Amino acid sequence: MSNNSFQVQKDMTINVPASELWEMVGAGFVEVYKWSSNVDFAQGQGTSPFKGAVCDERFCDVNVKGFSKISEKLTEYDDDNMSLTYVVASGMPGFISEAENNWIVVPVNPQTSRLVMKARFAVKGIMGALMKGSMEKKMHQTLSTVLNDAKVYAETGRVSQAKAARMAQLEKKGKLVAA
Repeated sequence: MSNNSFQVQKDMTINVPASELWEMVGAGFVEVYKWSSNVDFAQGQGTSPFKGAVCDERFCDVNVKGFSKISEKLTEYDDDNMSLTYVVASGMPGFISEAENNWIVVPVNPQTSRLVMKARFAVKGIMGALMKGSMEKKMHQTLSTVLNDAKVYAETGRVSQAKAARMAQLEKKGKLVAA
């Protein structure tokens, strides 16, 4: 990995069977907005070349400081190994030259699984050099939030406090809220 890139890896134990968690994040790839406080809305487009994937690309309205709309293109989707990888194809700030995220569901026992997220970013230019450290710190927080949101939703069928707060914010602004 070069000086212009960094990787953030986080994981969380979730008390549901791996197949159930994979159904939520794999087959439910487009429905991330239903449980993640970082995604206000998402929609899929295109036929994926990967068996089992619901789309080729996901377009998201995001709740992340610095940008609001991104598109994510699947580059790997493996139903058997419960793994998917996507790159952010558009919508990132100009100083980010690459953004990729890999999600893996790992069975722990029949009733428990782990969700592992590995994000990789590359930056460019002076702005990239200046922002790299704070961006890495922010990505640690972001992945922790996404994992917690996933855990709460998978285990309870309800959204996390962070997602509920975001939905209330959007409702106040008169924006469409996903349920």
